[in-house]
Amino acid sequence: MARKRPQKKRVAFRPNRQARRRTDDWTQRWQEGDQALQDHERGESIRPKGDLSRKRTILVDGDNAPLVDAALWHRGTVVKVHGLVAYVDEAGRTWECTVRRILRTLDIRGRSPVTCGDRVWVSDHSAMCSGRLVGVIEQVEPRQTVLSRRDARGREHALVANADQLLIVVSVAKPRLRPHLVDRYIVAALKGRLRPVICINKIDLLDAASVTDEESDDQGGLPTADAVAELAKLGYTCILTSTLSGAGLAELLATLRGHITVLSGQSGVGKSSLINALEPGLGLATREVSSENEKGRHTTTHAELIRLSAGGYVVDTPGIRAWDLWSVKPAELEALFEEFVPYVPQCRYKNCLHRDEVGCAVRTAMEAGQISARRYYSYVKMLDEV
Repeated sequence: MARKRPQKKRVAFRPNRQARRRTDDWTQRWQEGDQALQDHERGESIRPKGDLSRKRTILVDGDNAPLVDAALWHRGTVVKVHGLVAYVDEAGRTWECTVRRILRTLDIRGRSPVTCGDRVWVSDHSAMCSGRLVGVIEQVEPRQTVLSRRDARGREHALVANADQLLIVVSVAKPRLRPHLVDRYIVAALKGRLRPVICINKIDLLDAASVTDEESDDQGGLPTADAVAELAKLGYTCILTSTLSGAGLAELLATLRGHITVLSGQSGVGKSSLINALEPGLGLATREVSSENEKGRHTTTHAELIRLSAGGYVVDTPGIRAWDLWSVKPAELEALFEEFVPYVPQCRYKNCLHRDEVGCAVRTAMEAGQISARRYYSYVKMLDEV
């Protein structure tokens, strides 16, 4: 049988030059009689050469993935990225790796080619560093799932790759529950092909959780119990926990066992405390919530993949205060609100966005109480942003 020949593929790279900086103070220099102005060019290129696209030909196999040298490279999983160094686990060994320059210069939409959870191929460069496993990440395998959000510069911030569950951690108080933020997490999870699971932590503070929409725009007028009941009615798994009393921890551990689960939520909801309770002796750092504004303080500074002794992995991620959706188009948002799906075919227009169109079956269902009004207006708010 003839050996399959590798194919060639053109890939795009970022421009390696920037446009020249424009000279300032032309008018002032002319008024002062600067003779050097006579030597300057009369025109300027609209698009410098550095702004042109860069391409390069690489060899790929039949699956359109770059070729790897399995005889010399090691396959592992990125457990955390700290600055320019990615830590890769390979059969229980941890490699300190940099990223091959060709990967860093690829024209990608994200701010980094490597993130926690990526499966990568590493070449060994330990000979130059005695006693340490040092390598270079040569290839990154295609991601099966990814949890992403949009950063402040409008780029993709991929928090975790190749996980299969997103544990959305919220608290009943300190900081208080924000159902609209939970909706955003659910949309991001479904978009990234992760199963959303909701963990309501700090149930020992239930007496302090009587906040309604009059005090918080994100609360949506729902007390904690009603918000939990609403999410559970939609079919999402909801687990009530307390690290002080131990309530719900056994159920949570059973949900995590055998899975790669991302823990994400606001700062101060107790993500690191939950992991410490599930894995005694781990000793992740924790901090108290501010008593003035009930906002959490950042403790976790980077995502890290942690193995559970009971089986499975968890990824502790930095806390967030806002979640901007990434790569969600208006036409696909309806499918990410799963309770809308049965009514969408009944809309009069195929391109109905369910805002104020005539004959919208989704809006009619909301007005009839068949769809949560809070969830519907959460959808409208996201629709205005995507």
